[in-house]
Amino acid sequence: MADNQETTQTHVALSDIDPTLSTVGKPVDGGCVWFNFDPDNATLPTDATTKMSTLAGFESVGEISDDGLSFTKSVTADKKKGWHNETILSAVSDEERTVKMTLVEPNRPTAAKAYYGAANVEADTDGSVKHIKDVAGTSIAVAAVVDELETNGKLRRTVIPKMTIDSFDDVSHKAGDLLGYGITGTLLKKAGETALKHIYRAKPAE
Repeated sequence: MADNQETTQTHVALSDIDPTLSTVGKPVDGGCVWFNFDPDNATLPTDATTKMSTLAGFESVGEISDDGLSFTKSVTADKKKGWHNETILSAVSDEERTVKMTLVEPNRPTAAKAYYGAANVEADTDGSVKHIKDVAGTSIAVAAVVDELETNGKLRRTVIPKMTIDSFDDVSHKAGDLLGYGITGTLLKKAGETALKHIYRAKPAE
């Protein structure tokens, strides 16, 4: 193809109703959530198909609970009312994006790092957790990637350039309960990034 030859992408018009555009949350086979504990220097995927194993610094958190993940968009509006007590102006005064999940492989170093901090977890020779230091005042920030498989067969990838893990559920040690780390991350604006998160979709490779 000549250097000056441009390629064009054809867009198909969608029908008014198309059930194939609906989907349920479903993890991909194998790992589906990865953290990088050096978010300011992380190389992020920019599509839905790049293999996470090719991106340095990303570690699988292992399995998460059957609750999956939940993304929350919280908006506070500053509403002004007129003399007749009707709202006449509304402006956003505060916004926050969070993501919540429960990591259910607590003996995986990556899961433990997300709860206790990367510097406070020591791995054993078999790759599992050997020692954890629970240190007060630990600040935990990560870049995160979440992969899902839509029911229409497309891959869906959510990329979070930077978030702080700053809310934690109780860790139950009750007999019969699944031991896990429930965490909530707050999405932050990263230098050089315009978005708090990116969502990429693509057909899987043949």
